[in-house]
Amino acid sequence: MKPTNDERGFTLVETLVAMVILTIGLVSLAELMAVSLRLQQLGRNETEAVRLAQDKMDELMMLNFGPPGPGVEDLRIVIGGSLTANVVNHFDTQAGPDGALGTADDLAQLAGYTRRWLVAAGPDGDPNLRLVTIHVIPTLEDRRTTVPYELISIIRRI
Repeated sequence: MKPTNDERGFTLVETLVAMVILTIGLVSLAELMAVSLRLQQLGRNETEAVRLAQDKMDELMMLNFGPPGPGVEDLRIVIGGSLTANVVNHFDTQAGPDGALGTADDLAQLAGYTRRWLVAAGPDGDPNLRLVTIHVIPTLEDRRTTVPYELISIIRRI
């Protein structure tokens, strides 16, 4: 009579190989989750930067052209500004251009961002046009979740 080999179950080597494969798969899924969360945060921050730039553009489009006069500085769009440095009346941040804290709405709106804008004469020197460039810079410099945003547009005197 032939002896029967009743092999039931797995060997230790087969179990270890299966556990290694399972571990590699789970670690890959965890990394994928981390990447997707970073991309979601990046998308949310980019959307916020676009909204802040568009809000400032809408605000500037409502202003008059020309040099400021006594008591009307805030009602005029004045040529000047910088995209690399904070110039009075051409930037805002959580603290505001004068360094004083703004209203609760200002703090919530600009939390984590600085907006700078540059106003230049219109194309071909047309006095009825202004070239406006708005830069929204995140205060957190983590390239994985935040990026600067720039909006360029030409506005026309109403």
